[in-house]
Amino acid sequence: MNWDAVIAVTEILGLIAIIASLVYVGKQLKQNADLARASIIHETSVAWTNASALIASDAELTDISLRGIQGDELTAVETARLEALIDIYMAILEDIDHQYKMDLYFDEEDTLDIVDYLAPLYKDLMMSPVGRNWWATIAETTHAPSFYKKMSRIIEEWEAEDHS
Repeated sequence: MNWDAVIAVTEILGLIAIIASLVYVGKQLKQNADLARASIIHETSVAWTNASALIASDAELTDISLRGIQGDELTAVETARLEALIDIYMAILEDIDHQYKMDLYFDEEDTLDIVDYLAPLYKDLMMSPVGRNWWATIAETTHAPSFYKKMSRIIEEWEAEDHS
């Protein structure tokens, strides 16, 4: 066997090793992306559960929320507590929106806008007098412009439905 053949075989084996390494790295990257997506979804679920637990575990906050949704008059402290709850829920929804825009939340086949899908869960809260006032006076300074614009459109649609 001459040296040229040995060099050619060595180069082919090296090329095969490089291709195998690239395939392996590609699979590892996909696994890492899948794990990151699963972790993000889990963390969001935990945040949502914790926010819901605030209501479920605190009868006073539940009462404040129900009275606020019904439009009953609230004290300044009760209003502040309900506004804080609204802020928590909107922060979670905005976080989900950011993840969704980065293709981290749902599969690529999903074409539904996540805020349009989830916002109705908060319609009663956001359409309450406290929710409307919070949105009109505080939300624009505490949320990203794109999220604020999207939620404002949704709230306007709800208002139009209420007036029809």
